[in-house]
This record gives sequence, structure tokens and C-alpha cells, in this order.
Amino acid sequence: MDLKFLTIGRKAITFGVTVNPNSDDDAVATEERTIIAHEAPLPELTNAFAKLAAVFCEVMEFDQSYADGLSVFRLSISYTKAGTRSVRFRATKQLECRKDYLHKIDCPMVQIDKPQDGESGEVDLKDKKHVALVIKAIKAAEDYANGKRSQALLNFDEAKAALQATADKGQEQLGFGS
Repeated sequence: MDLKFLTIGRKAITFGVTVNPNSDDDAVATEERTIIAHEAPLPELTNAFAKLAAVFCEVMEFDQSYADGLSVFRLSISYTKAGTRSVRFRATKQLECRKDYLHKIDCPMVQIDKPQDGESGEVDLKDKKHVALVIKAIKAAEDYANGKRSQALLNFDEAKAALQATADKGQEQLGFGS
């Protein structure tokens, strides 16, 4: 099973998977599924997503201070036939001029794995710590998709506040907070 995307939404966590992605057997079909889950994630998922703001800034070539008020809520993954992964993030940014609105921003797809034999390209993230953060976020998202979740149902106001607090804490630890 390959995870295609995971989105932390206001009312649910939505993720897409491809089942039997590498099947060469004509009797075993490849299927794509989108699943909407209402179970709260484990802290590893929210913590991993909170740390992606710095990666988002590297991809977009923003100064790291831009990570303040930025929350990544969607991770999309693309795979080559050989399994080389590329990712894309979607985030919201609190703008000074619009306190009542979170502006949505997409970044371009970036390759995070070294190319396999016969493939072109290179790892697009220069900071190895950022590559490690992305891989950790993918692992946490895959764990969620595989059923490793909190037994509680999501409380969205509380979860949103906790995610923002975690993001703020991560920014302070990285030296980007005020």
C-alpha cells in the first residue's frame, strides 16, 4: 500500500492510498481509495506536521522567519516506478493584514529520495535535517493510514489549538519564534 496524501482537516483526517501498487499479476487489481477518518492522530503525526513549516520555507525559498504563523496541513506523495518519492505540501499562513483568514499556499513537488538506477533527478532539499523531517512526517502519516491512531474521536477546536501550540513551540525551538 502506498500513501498518496494525508490532509488534517477541520472535521476529519482524509488520506488516499493505492492498494497493490506494484502488482504484476493480472488477477490482482491496483485500487485507489480515499478514506475519511474521525479518529484523533497520535502525537507523532501532529508533531511531525508542525515541524514541516521550516521545510516548506526551504522549498519556497522563503526566509525561515516566514515559518511563524505557517501550518502545513497536507502532505502529498508521488512515486516513480522504481519507488523514488517526491512530496508537495499545502499550508495555511496567518497574514498580518488579515487576522480573520488563513491564506492557503501550495509548494511545488520536490524529490526527497536519491534517484534509483536509470532515473534522473536529485534530492531537492539541501538541508539533510529537513529531509529527515519529511521522512518522519511520511512515516507518521503512513502509521495513521495503517490504523495507528488515538482511540478518541477528534475534537477539532482542541486539536487545532494543540497543533498551533505545537507549531509555535517548534518554531521557538528552531529559533524562529518571537
